[in-house]
Amino acid sequence: MTAEVVRIRRRDAVLAALESFRRIHPAISLTSVRAFLYVAENPGINVTELAVACGLTDAGASRVSRALAGPQIDRPLPPSLGLLACEVSAVDPRERLLWLSPRGQALVERIEQLIAAQTPIALPAAALSDDQPDPESAPIRATRSH
Repeated sequence: MTAEVVRIRRRDAVLAALESFRRIHPAISLTSVRAFLYVAENPGINVTELAVACGLTDAGASRVSRALAGPQIDRPLPPSLGLLACEVSAVDPRERLLWLSPRGQALVERIEQLIAAQTPIALPAAALSDDQPDPESAPIRATRSH
């Protein structure tokens, strides 16, 4: 008889990635994190496309992208994290295209390393008996670093 193996995904990689953002700016919002990740996955995305992807207004996406960009852009907003670069479109000078800055690229590489390092835990299926809670449905426990 062969023991069936159940794969359990570890959530440490996601938490470590979020902690990387907190180290850059302790009050960073999830909206800013989402916007950054959309730009990382779609280099050259314009602000209107970012707004649609994040469920924001154009003005909201503009504010988020200006806060994620560095102080070298036109009309930056605090905290000016330096994670995005913004350039004027060659097709339409009113359109702004978003790219990762070198600092943003370094953050993406760090997040990718964190995800790659977190391999799933393999447990024998017998270890998940009926009297034990399913690890995927277990309540999430908040922890604080001291």
